[in-house]
Amino acid sequence: MKKLISFLFYFLFLLPIFGQNASISGVITRGANLEEMVNVGIPSLGLGAYTDENGAFFIPNIPPGNYKVTVSKVGFKTITQPISIKNNKSLKLNLTLEQDLLNLDQVVISATRNPVPYYDSPVIVNNISSKTFENTQSFTAAEGLNFSPGLRVENNCQNCGFTQVRMNGMEGHHSQVLINNRPVFSALAGIYGLEMIPANMIDRVEVVKGGGSVLYGGNAIAGTINIITTKPFENEMQVGVNQALVNGEASDRNISLSGSVVNKQLTSGMRFYAFNRTRDPWDANADGFSEMVKMRSNTIGFDGFYEFSSRSVLKLNGYYINEFRRGGNKFNLQPHQTDVTEQLLHNIFGANLNYEYFSKNYLHKLNVYSSFQTTQRDSYYGGGGRVLQDGDTLTADDLLALNAYGESNDISLVSGVQYTYLISEIVNVVAGSEYQLNDVIDAMPGYEREINQFVGVWGNFAQLELDPIDKLCITLGGRYDQNSINGNYNLGGQTFNNQKNFSQFVPRITALYEIKENLKFRVGAAQGYRGPQAFDEDLHIETVGGAAKFIQIDPSLQAETSNNFTASLNYAKRSGKAQMNLVAEGFYTKINNPFILSNQQELANGVAVITKRNGAGITLRGVNLEGNLAINNQWLIQTGFTIQQTAYGEPEILWEPSSPNEINPATIVTQQLRTPNLYGFLSVGCTPNDNLNLNFSGNYTGTMLVPHVINVDNEYTVVKETPDFLEINAKASYTFFTDQRLPVEVFAGIQNITNSFQADFDLGADRDAGYIYGPLRPRTFFAGLKVSIK
Repeated sequence: MKKLISFLFYFLFLLPIFGQNASISGVITRGANLEEMVNVGIPSLGLGAYTDENGAFFIPNIPPGNYKVTVSKVGFKTITQPISIKNNKSLKLNLTLEQDLLNLDQVVISATRNPVPYYDSPVIVNNISSKTFENTQSFTAAEGLNFSPGLRVENNCQNCGFTQVRMNGMEGHHSQVLINNRPVFSALAGIYGLEMIPANMIDRVEVVKGGGSVLYGGNAIAGTINIITTKPFENEMQVGVNQALVNGEASDRNISLSGSVVNKQLTSGMRFYAFNRTRDPWDANADGFSEMVKMRSNTIGFDGFYEFSSRSVLKLNGYYINEFRRGGNKFNLQPHQTDVTEQLLHNIFGANLNYEYFSKNYLHKLNVYSSFQTTQRDSYYGGGGRVLQDGDTLTADDLLALNAYGESNDISLVSGVQYTYLISEIVNVVAGSEYQLNDVIDAMPGYEREINQFVGVWGNFAQLELDPIDKLCITLGGRYDQNSINGNYNLGGQTFNNQKNFSQFVPRITALYEIKENLKFRVGAAQGYRGPQAFDEDLHIETVGGAAKFIQIDPSLQAETSNNFTASLNYAKRSGKAQMNLVAEGFYTKINNPFILSNQQELANGVAVITKRNGAGITLRGVNLEGNLAINNQWLIQTGFTIQQTAYGEPEILWEPSSPNEINPATIVTQQLRTPNLYGFLSVGCTPNDNLNLNFSGNYTGTMLVPHVINVDNEYTVVKETPDFLEINAKASYTFFTDQRLPVEVFAGIQNITNSFQADFDLGADRDAGYIYGPLRPRTFFAGLKVSIK
């Protein structure tokens, strides 16, 4: 028995010496605190572990060799530590994290379809974090996008609250909106959809300006807006409520709920979220018609993942959005009994399935994915009816009002495969193939309109990334799309078919050169295109004089193409507990055969129709200036301004008389409307201590030219110059640590303190609902509460 015990003792003692592999263990701290949930890994081996509540980690079975250990956690600087495993000896590794206040080490995806640190990305990627949404009191994606250089969100309709985001001066339909890297956010959903996406659904928004069609397909002439949803990371739950009063009058209440559950090894997890918004209509000029619409919105969704091994993971997320909005007057009556009403009820469901697999040496990666989104919309665009009494006879106006209801059904699908091969430290290849489809049926019997349109795109893309020397990175990419468009359109008794099959190749080249360690120069050139389909953003219907105004396409409409050039300087500096990041980016875009809306006509049924045709060209040029400064984890200053110019290739006719007897001359424009030459934002956050947080933010919108219909009989349209606006917001929050795992935060503040808001809205039922500009809201007071359970 003694001999057996002795044998076991020596066996256990000598096992680490004669074993084939060693291990790494240690402790990760942040200042004097132990830091849990830190990812410690050896990427080349695919090995890793997370620190526990004591900051400790352990990685076994490491073969002899030289490696690099990476230590990372969201919000902290990534540490890369070289190690050498010799003679099977295990190592102790104790490291200290530092906060990455400006997220310079944050991994971004949108630039190359591959994870890459923000500062090392060959393309400038602007990152709108969840913290920015919180500090600026932005409860939806539409509100938060105002705080990124080159982006400006505007409201285009008093009756329905239609918003669009302009990138580098280009209209919303030139930007591709992605959900988790997939372009499933269809045109029908995108019209109002940016207001439907709640902030508690968003981890961050990655913005890439310039031709992004190479990687993501058409409609990315201006760039891409990639909404990355929040993934589960720790066991927690959070509930919050915000009560706002628009102009101190109309209630706007938001209730949010989110939570996540993960296993101890962080190999599987699920996060869920829910959001409810209830907003009353608001009338700015006491004419009985709303300038801000009535809104009821509900969103629920989830994000989940399951790791089969350290080299394969399955990700699944889904969301459901139900939103009702209504603008106009007489909200206590049915839409057809009012003078003017625009009413929309959306039901949207989307889901994304993604599988990632790495080879044993982590040089090969395969990504197979499928995403879809369905949208069902009930609509009403009209008015002019009345409350019928017993014995009343239906008039022509009553019939038109009763028949102004419509229904739209839409489905978007993206399925594909992507392959990545790290050939060497200086060569990386990305290639893939995907199929995108969009099928929409839109019917409004009262206006004799029916659209049945199918668009299918088979795209193949490839990108080569080269690092020939330490300071230079070059990417060469291209995408070849085969488009199929089949549309049948009926408008006011006029029917036609639009069937087109065409192919489009778009290239992109970018280069990143490190002038110094803290100074980088980037340059890029790209092409983009947009297919000649009838409906994209044009599913929005304007109302003028109480009558609907629709859009039809010119039979000879050709694809829109673009050439885009960018160049930028990026200076980043870390000094002690301070970080600074400065960016100056110049851009030039030439759009060929741009889609122009003109030649308004009136059909026999009284419906106004505008034709979408090709124009001579549009040129946009300018510079985006961005500055970010963080000091001692107490001050965070972020600002960005855009200076730009736009010009048509030749003057465009906005309105022209229909007869020689018309006394008003034609209205001619030489530049894009609704495009200020100067706009920008500022956000300042101050955290004096762990409990108190003070935030000040603002948006500036320079003067711009906007169209205004001043005669509802002949649709006579003039161009007016708007004043400039400076919107200033303030928010203060205080956190009570009733328990370290149960913080309670209370907050209050004022948005648009100076009430910088449009003062000349049109009045009454005959107003031009599209004559709206400036900030999204007047002075608004808010207060709220947020409780977290960790």
